[in-house]
Amino acid sequence: MTLWQARRAMAASLGIANIRFSPDSFEYDAMTYKKVPYTVKIDLVAPPALVAKCGSRWCTLKDEKGHDPGQSLPKNSATKSFLARSWSDPGSGAAAPILCLLCSNAPYTCSAACVQQAETFVLAFNTLHAFAIDTNAPLRTFTQRAAAWRALATKPPIPEEVRAQRLVAEDSFKANKPDEALAHYEAGILLYPTWPEGNFNAALIAGDLGYYDAAIEHMQAYLELVPEAADAQAARDKILIWQTKAKEK
Repeated sequence: MTLWQARRAMAASLGIANIRFSPDSFEYDAMTYKKVPYTVKIDLVAPPALVAKCGSRWCTLKDEKGHDPGQSLPKNSATKSFLARSWSDPGSGAAAPILCLLCSNAPYTCSAACVQQAETFVLAFNTLHAFAIDTNAPLRTFTQRAAAWRALATKPPIPEEVRAQRLVAEDSFKANKPDEALAHYEAGILLYPTWPEGNFNAALIAGDLGYYDAAIEHMQAYLELVPEAADAQAARDKILIWQTKAKEK
């Protein structure tokens, strides 16, 4: 799962379209029961990696040692509350501090869909967490890398592992599998952020799929790498369109 796939999966699992992500956290707007707006900010650095422990009746979140992942967090931490949030399977009509409820056809058995939901949530959270604690991740120093790349008189070819991602992305796109193509472009970008073509193509595909935040981020990266490109104005216009569409979601 790429960083951007994890962000999309997290937004989908929460049912919140407008989540604001940073390398170390994410936040979203919520309402109290008295309809007072407030912002929930989730720390991605402090909590441990998660595991979904799925039994016959439910799935719970544990850390890799089998403990409650919120034990080491401050009592009133939004992250602690977030990790103990209530989920329910579609159609169950109930909520409890467990990830899966009794809503499959078999008695006292968690549905396959709910197990998949729990595992997807854990994979998304762990991907975001791993990026948050990896201070050496190439993407975290993109601005400095972009400046150094622009200063090169002769631009180096993309690494072979990134070229492989490009080839698979192009093949997936030709096979009318845009989500797969986007995943491979984004995997290449994580390995080699100073890849103008990858950022540009990822932006266009993400925009077509309605992933406007990712589309904007990728196109802004493209413009930072090649600000004087012949299609720079068209790229800026695309960003304006996606920003407008993102607000309408």
